[in-house]
Amino acid sequence: LTCMKLMLVIALLMLLPVLVGAESECKACCDLTNISITVESEECGSCFTISTMSCAGLCQTQERAYRSPVAPYFQNTCNFREWRYETVELPGCPPGLDSSFTYPVAVSCECSQCDTDSTDCGALSTQHSSCLAHTHY
Repeated sequence: LTCMKLMLVIALLMLLPVLVGAESECKACCDLTNISITVESEECGSCFTISTMSCAGLCQTQERAYRSPVAPYFQNTCNFREWRYETVELPGCPPGLDSSFTYPVAVSCECSQCDTDSTDCGALSTQHSSCLAHTHY
């Protein structure tokens, strides 16, 4: 090997771990994240914010050059793989009114097709809540 070819081979070997690491890093982009959910209850006259876990991040996808009208098109999104439910009591509820509020908590995440039958697959709203007073749980 000539000196120039040897230097090129060494440079490529040095870049290989960086390229492999970049691929594995992209696979880990969909992960658990802390979020806040604002809940307003007209019946109880209260508004409060719940801190919980959700899934967020990027999933590897490839856009087709041609979309067939007969072949379905699927794009993976960052979704809950496992979850549990937690319940809190709404403050300020009158006696006799069910004051419990149940919400999902992500336990693990995965890149998969979003199930529109059971999930709102749209983006989370970044607008602020109309609630004026917030109680945190």
